[in-house]
Amino acid sequence: MLGNRSDKLQTQERISRNKDKTLEITSYVIEENLHMTEETTTRPLSERISDGRLRWVDMLNPDADELRNLLRPLILDDSIIEEYILQERNLPVAHSENELYFEFPLISHNSDFEIEYVSFLCMPTLLITIHKKEVDVVSKLAGDLCESLHLQKATIASLLFNLLSDIVEKNYFLFMDQRKRITNLGNSVALEREPAAGFDHLLELKRNVERLNVMVEDQLYCVNTIQNFVGQAFNIGKQRRNFRHLEAEIRNGFRFLSRYERRLEDIHQHYDLIMQDKTNNRLKVLTIVAAIFLPLNLIAGIYGMNFESMPLLHWTYAYPATILLMLLLSGGMIYYFYRRGWFN
Repeated sequence: MLGNRSDKLQTQERISRNKDKTLEITSYVIEENLHMTEETTTRPLSERISDGRLRWVDMLNPDADELRNLLRPLILDDSIIEEYILQERNLPVAHSENELYFEFPLISHNSDFEIEYVSFLCMPTLLITIHKKEVDVVSKLAGDLCESLHLQKATIASLLFNLLSDIVEKNYFLFMDQRKRITNLGNSVALEREPAAGFDHLLELKRNVERLNVMVEDQLYCVNTIQNFVGQAFNIGKQRRNFRHLEAEIRNGFRFLSRYERRLEDIHQHYDLIMQDKTNNRLKVLTIVAAIFLPLNLIAGIYGMNFESMPLLHWTYAYPATILLMLLLSGGMIYYFYRRGWFN
């Protein structure tokens, strides 16, 4: 019965669901020489794992029904499938005596900077990876292990360490890219170039750092769970030391991100000071204009009153004299503000 439910599982299998989405499955065997070999047999996986050889099965872009059909013959605890694997980011880790499941985060594309998750399902002789999009790190490691690179030990723990280590190594490049962008932004804000665009860039970098924090937190949680897991599904063995080093490398990411957050906060404060200074300059100009026109409005208001007897009202040169007085007052006040440094 179990064999009938898994007849559709084949190596390097492509099941067309529609024009845009296909399931791709690739199966590898860990050889005694510590290299991997891609399997070419069409036998169902449930039959092949009975030989006791260590395997890695990579599933790209499966839907819910396909995952049920593929995993039920292999997993003894169906609740892991229904409550964790098929749920959209429910909990990052689940385990039973014979299975260990976790979702490891990464950011594979710098353009959109969205967190993606690769699902790992560990069993005594089988490691399954599940992801919706092509992950360059996973594909590259598979090719290297089949050609030149070899594992430290012929174990699932050694293979898992290599996969997680390569994913975590990419964190460094993400950190360096953000550091470069933060430095460029700081220089741009210091030179007061494109303040509006600089603020948008600042908010974008803050969002990126926040996403990196979430990614590193989930990575650390997964690695800690792997080290503390006790059961038949996964034996960390002599890889414990390597996983401790991996944990330390992940923790170092918090130091990078903490510095970036402080730097972004400093840039934000500097930006606020620049914008406040520009606002003050605008208000100063408006204050000068209002101060200059205040006596002019006073003169205009006095001579705009409807009284029959007013000094100089019928004087021939009253109008040019008033205009000259206004010009002298305006010029005097402008000179006064200039000497006081209001135009600096």
